[in-house]
Amino acid sequence: MAKMAQRRSARIAGVMAGAALVVGGTTGVSNAATTPPGASAFTGLGNYGVVTTTHPDATGCNGYKVVGSGTVSGNRITGGGTWSQKEDACTATVPGKWDINGSVTITEADGDQLFFTYHLSAPLSEDTMVYPTGTFTITGGTGSFDEAVGGGKMNASVNLLDKAHVSANLDGTMGFRWQI
Repeated sequence: MAKMAQRRSARIAGVMAGAALVVGGTTGVSNAATTPPGASAFTGLGNYGVVTTTHPDATGCNGYKVVGSGTVSGNRITGGGTWSQKEDACTATVPGKWDINGSVTITEADGDQLFFTYHLSAPLSEDTMVYPTGTFTITGGTGSFDEAVGGGKMNASVNLLDKAHVSANLDGTMGFRWQI
């Protein structure tokens, strides 16, 4: 019960902040996606393993298709959860850099899901450690994450010789889409 009350309170706060924006002069807008002022912080830490396969576009991407799964915890992830990702990690799209684009589904223990996409980059080097940095954008969810919006910064740590122990840190904000 406490978990539902906490989620309901967070949802109501997001809706009230969204309502203030609508009253403030955005009448006539439907399905407006906003991250309300005062949206709560979102932080998360994913620890997971990845499997890479050569990307089929050897000239345009010259990189890898990556699939990953593992665990996640964070201030908005109740009871921890699982991390599932798919990405393209290319070396040909931006000279001298890894160009990484992907999507993640975080699933809480109760089945609620949060979806986000990300864009990261890192210098190409001979070093086996790669530290991609960039941004993530929350694209929605189910259950307590229904209508979630937001985003922020994402940093990862990848040892190219040990792909079973990858980590990512997320730091941003999350609110809820306000619909009229």
